[in-house]
Amino acid sequence: MLYWLFERVNPIFVVFVLCPLIALILGVCWYATKWCSKAIALGVSLLLPLLYIGSDWGTFIANLDAFFMYGVGYSLVTWGTYRLICTIKGYRL
Repeated sequence: MLYWLFERVNPIFVVFVLCPLIALILGVCWYATKWCSKAIALGVSLLLPLLYIGSDWGTFIANLDAFFMYGVGYSLVTWGTYRLICTIKGYRL
């Protein structure tokens, strides 16, 4: 879906830079805001690979294993960011 907006974007940039940055931002939002709960942050980061895999149905089916692998990886980045902030600043009540 991201390729519909930006036709000339490099896939490596999306996979290794853009989506991990979004996952980091979700981890910070999970810690800092009340509207972003654990389910929202981890659920959205799990679905981040749809930004570059969901261009059409055939691509999605062909890359289903990559969807799960990268989705879990981005969720771990989100969770790790949250845990790092909790370790540095302490848990909020």
